[in-house]
Amino acid sequence: MQTKIPAVFMRGGTSRAVFFSAETMAPYNQATCERIILAALGSPDADGRQIDGLGGGISSLSKAAIIGPCADGQSDVTFNFAQVDVKKPFVDWSGTCGNMSAAVGPFAIDEGLIAAVEPVTQVRVLATNTGKRYIAHVPVRDGLAEVEGQYHIDGVPAPGARIALEYLEPGGSLGGMLLPTGMPRQSITLANGRQVTISLVDAAIPMVYVRAEELQVDATRLAPVLDADQALQALLEEIRCHGAVCLGLAASVEAAHARVKAIPKIALVAPPAAYQSSSGKTISVEQIDLVARAISMENTHRTFPATSSMCTAVAAAVEGTVVHEVSQAPTSERLRLGHPAGIMDIGAKVRYQRGVWMADSVTTQRTARRIMEGYILVPQQYMEGKPWFEADTA
Repeated sequence: MQTKIPAVFMRGGTSRAVFFSAETMAPYNQATCERIILAALGSPDADGRQIDGLGGGISSLSKAAIIGPCADGQSDVTFNFAQVDVKKPFVDWSGTCGNMSAAVGPFAIDEGLIAAVEPVTQVRVLATNTGKRYIAHVPVRDGLAEVEGQYHIDGVPAPGARIALEYLEPGGSLGGMLLPTGMPRQSITLANGRQVTISLVDAAIPMVYVRAEELQVDATRLAPVLDADQALQALLEEIRCHGAVCLGLAASVEAAHARVKAIPKIALVAPPAAYQSSSGKTISVEQIDLVARAISMENTHRTFPATSSMCTAVAAAVEGTVVHEVSQAPTSERLRLGHPAGIMDIGAKVRYQRGVWMADSVTTQRTARRIMEGYILVPQQYMEGKPWFEADTA
């Protein structure tokens, strides 16, 4: 026996997620909501395939969101984002997702949460995980979000309608400052005594940045190659966990590894260099301002997380960060980021005022598509609080 839960399968940017309305999830407590999400995505799956759900076996394809009306007068809808661990029964609500942010506006319009206004509807969104707000400028036709268009983003094969995302005052998503430790860079000491220089920046999402050169890594390598380097992945996870401790998210590196998985994310950064993208396209030095590779949930992102790209654009404008050090951007207001699938163009407005760095806004462009609508079928044992994976660990 299975329970039918209304849901919509959405692509946003280079990610996918199962979307639920807040009304649909309202009757269920937090634990039941998480079990519904785990069943929908097919987690946990020790083989990393999510064969029993809609997940794609990597972090960018293992996501969910709950969307509802917002009555605070400043936003139209709320966006509650869930990052789902592929191999473990773990749902992380601590961060947000810039790629899936692009799908919130179209979902809200098509679900009737906000009236459609042609040719472009502005949807004001409150990202409840971080408390930050953004405006999605969504093309509309015949009362529904437009899907077709000629805007291309690397990492998505087909063009679509361009959705502009404008993040307002993105600095301090954790409630603190743009530079959470007050410094643009700092040194950490690893378990083996090695010292590594990192930059901690919090704009849209908290990030840990480290220069690829310092780790003796070729940043132009593609995701499968980087993932196969287990020693590198272990090193990056240790550095990321140190960042979580510095941010006050965990008391120790061990605690961060066990319980603080979605944030901060970590990125390798390097000066512009030519490379072949995952689709075989040549990315030239002249096309980009820096090379970056992001790690999400202990896997190299196949493109680059949108919120992470926004933070990177801000970090590149802040003097003293390792991102600023490697960036060749001619202006602080635009960054062309070279990622595994191609190039991402991000705009940022950053200023230094009274000894403090501040981010006024970050903008990016994405596409989105409603792929499927209907019901998620959830086994009854999940609804009764007795899923198979909890029985195994009892």
